[in-house]
Amino acid sequence: MADQANSDLVTKLNQIGIALSSETNLERLLDLVVREVRGFTGADAGSLYIRTDSGLRFEVAQCDTLAKRDGAGEESFRPYPLPLTRTSIAGFVALTGQVLNIEDAYDLEGDDSVEFSFNRDFDIRNNYRSKSMLVIPMQDPRHENIGVLQLINALDENGQVMPFPEDVEPLALSLASQAAVAVSNAKLINDIKNVFAALVRYSASAIDARSPHTAGHSRRVAALALMVARAMNRQTDGPFARVHFSAEELEELSYAAWLHDIGKIGVREQVLDKSGKVSLDRLDLIKARFQCIGLQNDLEYQLRLQSALNSGGSNPTSVDALKEDHDRQAKELAEEISLIERLNTPGFVSDEDLAALNKIAAQTYTDTLGQTRPYLEPFELENLGIRKGNLTAKEYQEMQSHVTLTHQIVEKIPFTSELSRIPDFACCHHEMLNGTGYPHGLKGDAIPLQARILGVVDIFDALVASDRPYKKALPASKAVDILREEAQNGRLDPDIVDLFIQEGIGSEQNVVRLAELTDDQVLA
Repeated sequence: MADQANSDLVTKLNQIGIALSSETNLERLLDLVVREVRGFTGADAGSLYIRTDSGLRFEVAQCDTLAKRDGAGEESFRPYPLPLTRTSIAGFVALTGQVLNIEDAYDLEGDDSVEFSFNRDFDIRNNYRSKSMLVIPMQDPRHENIGVLQLINALDENGQVMPFPEDVEPLALSLASQAAVAVSNAKLINDIKNVFAALVRYSASAIDARSPHTAGHSRRVAALALMVARAMNRQTDGPFARVHFSAEELEELSYAAWLHDIGKIGVREQVLDKSGKVSLDRLDLIKARFQCIGLQNDLEYQLRLQSALNSGGSNPTSVDALKEDHDRQAKELAEEISLIERLNTPGFVSDEDLAALNKIAAQTYTDTLGQTRPYLEPFELENLGIRKGNLTAKEYQEMQSHVTLTHQIVEKIPFTSELSRIPDFACCHHEMLNGTGYPHGLKGDAIPLQARILGVVDIFDALVASDRPYKKALPASKAVDILREEAQNGRLDPDIVDLFIQEGIGSEQNVVRLAELTDDQVLA
């Protein structure tokens, strides 16, 4: 019987060890530590403290009695710090590394033989009676106390409070040490993840900051994407009733959102920052050229006029005709430069305007070196003649290449298996349901749900952003109308757009709130 009991004990310890080592989420791990050690020692309640640079941090509180009482749950609390001193039970154990097995905590009152005392605040608040206590240091392999495990009220077979048997102390201490290793590993993993998350956020923000017109875009897209995903998690009916993003999947979506535009590092700044069809410097050059042409016309007019006057009026070209021709030329030049200035603003170019632009470009003048030059250079004609938007076909292709570059960059990041789909989500945010998107022209369900979410929120933020060079910010209501139209045209997922609107994610108030978020506040 004793051999069987020892075998069962070893099996149980192994099971607990496996459970502790397989959990890497620090919050869940701390809760698991208290739960497992309580179960092993028969404790009704337990709490856990983690040692920090400034003291002890109270992280977990569990109590079966309170959980069962009138259907009440465990006491709700936020982790709070305690000073690291010998005057508290937890502080004494953390500093000394001693195990305390206390028969009745209330008997410590007035006991001058001990340095520590029991704080009754928890008992008073919850109408609970803490009696027996087993308080154990959580010691890591370096023999450093990283925390304290506090077990309260050992229960016998009849559910009566009894002292903790001395023979459970070594086993509880062993479990606490296993837990310390697991907690240290989880903290290390958590620290690494936090560093990685910070690198992702700051890298994406740095790419956005290359252009003042895209600053904050990745942060807002990440925030919006998480809002949509969490809204899906709340749905109990409709198209998303069976959709549920786990914590890991939310993290995956968040990273994909932060990284979705990182490929723009390979796009030239003159393309990213292109506000007009030609730069302001180029526009000034065109204006200066037309001023020179105007001055040449003035000079030619003066010469012809002088010649007419010198001939005593015998020249067949009358003075009035010369002036009329000169005024016509000046008016045409003014109208031409006005058209050029208007066409330099991104927008749709009509057939009539394009024909007028081509007519201007076909005209020539003689420069100061005697060379015949066109009114507009081929580069200027190509850019000013862009029918829609402000990018040439080559520039648009370069801008589109950012998603391919994004995939090439992101796929080289050694993500864990749980985050392995991030490159695909990130590079598919411009795919459209009807196959008109890029880079692969995917259709329908071939586009991952996460990428469809990114597609909706990316467009929305671009529409309402106040910092885009090629357009003014749209009101949220107008942006929502455009999302509806894109969904009706088969480009965006209509179910996501409907949810986006119904949940108020596309409201004006939310747009204002997004603008106030910092990088560190956008977390999964």
